[in-house]
Amino acid sequence: MRYFFSRVAQSLVIIGGITVSVFFMLRFTAGDPARIRGNIFSSNEVLESYRRQFGTDRTVAEQFYSFLKGAIRGNLGDSFRYQQPVTELVLPALRNTMLLGFVALLISITFAIILGTISARNPKGLVARASGVLAIFGQSAPLFWVGLLLINVFALKLGWLPSGGLTSWKNLVLPSITLALSILPSQMRVLAASVKAEMDEDYVRTAHAFGLSSKKVYFVHVLRNACLPLLTVIGNDMGMLLGGAIVAEVVFNFPGIGTLALIGLNARDYPLLQGVTIVAACTFVIINLIVDLLYTVINPRVRLGASK
Repeated sequence: MRYFFSRVAQSLVIIGGITVSVFFMLRFTAGDPARIRGNIFSSNEVLESYRRQFGTDRTVAEQFYSFLKGAIRGNLGDSFRYQQPVTELVLPALRNTMLLGFVALLISITFAIILGTISARNPKGLVARASGVLAIFGQSAPLFWVGLLLINVFALKLGWLPSGGLTSWKNLVLPSITLALSILPSQMRVLAASVKAEMDEDYVRTAHAFGLSSKKVYFVHVLRNACLPLLTVIGNDMGMLLGGAIVAEVVFNFPGIGTLALIGLNARDYPLLQGVTIVAACTFVIINLIVDLLYTVINPRVRLGASK
């Protein structure tokens, strides 16, 4: 329990630091949202009315105090662009991004287990070599280029899948594959190395000596222990998924949190950008906390926070 509360406290500090940093960086570097809302012909009176409406006519300290009061109550303010509560915009977009990330993660883990296992058992085989080529492609190819390539082949030329939007499950296929390819190489290599190391352990030879089948030894013992390093990689990949989602969502016109962040950035929409950042930071921190705690579920020998 001490470890749990320590991790929660660390998470709150991280979220608080990100929130404060984003708030002040936006005010000092993002420009004037009133001029974005108006145009080059807008008079000073019109611009001042926009500033009063947005609350940017007040000092930064006053804006920060007002923001904190609302954030404590779960109110992240109203979007300058949409004139709606930020939470009503961010939460549906986050749901779409989480769905996209979950599908991408499911694809990458599935192929990582299959390809990593085969590569570990037969390092010089055809599958291992093909996995190496796939890993190089996934790590070197820019995410936006992979997305455009998939759109060109499967949407424009073959016409099998839609090129963007979110109207059915088919719209998830291309962006999720694009994201999955960016995180698959690390997962595949870590699992292959971990499986190979576990296969050389004494308990595997002992299990075989007691007459256990190879499948039971692998799936009950080897794979369970080999997944521990994979969990760490998955926790780190969540940050890559959230970051990569911004690129993938723009390429595929996907209505997620990345697209919303880009709209807020172009409009100098402070509340919207703050809301996106806070929600994304909370999501990333919570997922990493869950991943850490899953260690004890997969392998009871691990006792997080145990005293010396």
